[in-house]
Amino acid sequence: MSSNPTGADRTSSGAYAVYVLLLLVVANTLSYADRHLFSILIPAIKAEFGLGDALLGFIGGPAFIISYVLLTIPLARLADRWSRRGVLAISAALWSMATAACGLAGNVALLGASRVLVGVGEAGGLPPSQAMVSELFSARVRSTALGVLASATYFGLVLGLTGGAAIASIWGWRAAFFTLALPGIPLALLIWLTGPARAAASDRDPAPSATRGETMWATTRACWSIPSLRLLALGMGVFNIFGYAGAIWMPAYFMRSHGMTVVEAGTWLGIGAAFGGVAGSLASGAIVDALRPRDERWQLRVPALAFLCAFPLSILMLLVPAGTFVAVGGTDVPVVALISTVTSFLASVWAGPSFGAATRLVRPDQRAQAAALLVVVINIMGSACGPLIAGAVSDALAGRFGQEALRYSLLTLSFLIAVGGLLFWAASNRYVADLGSN
Repeated sequence: MSSNPTGADRTSSGAYAVYVLLLLVVANTLSYADRHLFSILIPAIKAEFGLGDALLGFIGGPAFIISYVLLTIPLARLADRWSRRGVLAISAALWSMATAACGLAGNVALLGASRVLVGVGEAGGLPPSQAMVSELFSARVRSTALGVLASATYFGLVLGLTGGAAIASIWGWRAAFFTLALPGIPLALLIWLTGPARAAASDRDPAPSATRGETMWATTRACWSIPSLRLLALGMGVFNIFGYAGAIWMPAYFMRSHGMTVVEAGTWLGIGAAFGGVAGSLASGAIVDALRPRDERWQLRVPALAFLCAFPLSILMLLVPAGTFVAVGGTDVPVVALISTVTSFLASVWAGPSFGAATRLVRPDQRAQAAALLVVVINIMGSACGPLIAGAVSDALAGRFGQEALRYSLLTLSFLIAVGGLLFWAASNRYVADLGSN
């Protein structure tokens, strides 16, 4: 192999595919770390600016999501038609600079504007990454590879919560934003210089002329018209109303209802994400790839069953009394942290199998756009609504429950986990027929 292989040569190299996968895991880890950092810094930001929970929920949700949702599909289309590597590299540079701007914000308006710019950058992150992995790995192991990529969500959660809490406790919340922004520019250059030179689909698409005149909206409608993909998107969105509410507010719940410091909350949630979330992401794709040859429906039934199991455990996690501990290896571990580790495992099972299913339901030249459609639905329903609803319900219940209001706000939303699982199960029943019609 030459020292500067073409996109086609690189695609044929297993070692290069693994390198790109690891590079994408690092990029998406930083993306999610930047996103989740805000949640662990809520108490410090609230104290400095004197904000209510509803406004903080708006900054954590809609202020970020509006730009993210508006640009995800256009940037995915640009990635499919121009360069997935280029879109991702530019996006990584932008979200890193915007994260640094959060640390410079002198008032709530500038903080909100900076979060909007973080959303602009991150809109070009996940769909090109999903599409590159789907092109570099065959269908036989694709769910496993996408599960590895999905683990970046939880590596980012660990880095954002645990690392951010540690930095903020020593140097303040602004320094946490600056520190996590630093690696972004060097990483963007590395993606630009060493990522796949062009979309591999351009080398292998059996009928590239079929999409030359197809508009962005025509592609989006074509993806949405697939019944199993539509049900899958709705299931992901419904679950993530609770999922994103938890991502933003769970640190505050640990602090308010269980008396933890910011470092303790960040540490326990980070441990839960590291052991539960990462393990679930890695295991889910491998489990699906093992079961799928027996019955294609396992592609979506595995995450469906995981959600249905996570539902009662989440209720238990939100009802466990403060000060409840269990001895683990001579250390008193809060029961709420122990349960959160298990729920993190179950709640992380969906991503790799879901995006793996989407890549098989659409043409190769539509993969980034199909992933973008799922991301948009997740974020319109989850990111935009979840944190804001949870914050607003918490404010409404504060007069009755005081510090425990957030506990009951999250408890109210937890039933959506089961609804998401039922929608995944319904999608699995349509999945085989839709594969046959593709």
